[in-house]
Amino acid sequence: MKLYRVHSETGDPFVIVHDQKGNKDILKTENAEFEIEYLGQGWREGEYLVKINGEEHRVYVDNGWIVLDNAELFRAERITELPTQEGQSIEEMIRGKEGEVISPLQGRVVQIRVKEGDAVNKGQPLLSVEAMKSETIISAPISGIVEKILVKQGQGVKKGDVLIVIK
Repeated sequence: MKLYRVHSETGDPFVIVHDQKGNKDILKTENAEFEIEYLGQGWREGEYLVKINGEEHRVYVDNGWIVLDNAELFRAERITELPTQEGQSIEEMIRGKEGEVISPLQGRVVQIRVKEGDAVNKGQPLLSVEAMKSETIISAPISGIVEKILVKQGQGVKKGDVLIVIK
């Protein structure tokens, strides 16, 4: 089983769990589950025939877009594999990211207001990110202890990057 954080072309991040059962791939997101079975090559170069949840489809990739039945479906800007923990359920892996503080925009970290080990309250300012000469203050999504700070002052970040982990 593998866990991935996918950043779409719009910068929105989400988590996908990939598993295999026999000759089928299982993809799970927070809202959906897809059972994908490879059927063979399609008519054009790089096209595949697949069954997704029992329905046959044609899939290929064109300039980074996943094209399903000739309709552009999705474009992934970046995919990163995340560590998994033995014995953790798929639902826990997907939703277990509650304490992650994610960058809402692309910019540069200008100020970090906490340090590892600090106790924080929900809504407390944690750091500031500057983009186009405008500063955005990022606050704690939950109360807890700052477990890890993953960025440094002056560092560039992309939308969806994990900045701080709170437990």
